[in-house]
Amino acid sequence: MRKRMRDESLVELGRLLKSLAGKPVVCVRYGRWPVRGAAGDGPAGLAEQVHELVAEIHPPGAEAPDGARIEAALVPLTAEAAVEAMTALAADDLVRPRHALKDREVARDAVTRIVHILGPTASWWTNQRGGGWDPVTGFTFDGVVAGGNGAYFVVLLQVGED
Repeated sequence: MRKRMRDESLVELGRLLKSLAGKPVVCVRYGRWPVRGAAGDGPAGLAEQVHELVAEIHPPGAEAPDGARIEAALVPLTAEAAVEAMTALAADDLVRPRHALKDREVARDAVTRIVHILGPTASWWTNQRGGGWDPVTGFTFDGVVAGGNGAYFVVLLQVGED
């Protein structure tokens, strides 16, 4: 019974994240927590997942940041701040800020459900700081939010070129 509930949670996470994706601009990754250590031990495990997603979409010829550089770019977020940041990355274009990628309320509903599924023990990380960011890709613009609870992880990444 417990395994079935966990499987249903993973399916629901996938459905919600895929509803936020819009390749090539917004990309997502999710799954069972495959990494060493607990979710609250820092961003290393999530940085690995961000690195794998970046490797899938990285522009040809651009230098791809390694996992250590991605890890160094990540700063912690509260769950509430993760909802705001993920909503913005799913709904608002980083390159053209007045251009909507998705309906903001629809995105917020999906993100709120994702944060709820991962629960209060989840740790959340981003590369965004105020009005700036530390790059995690070779694209001109990028923003990422990654979270995990020791059982599952999620990554939402928006990239763009001007």
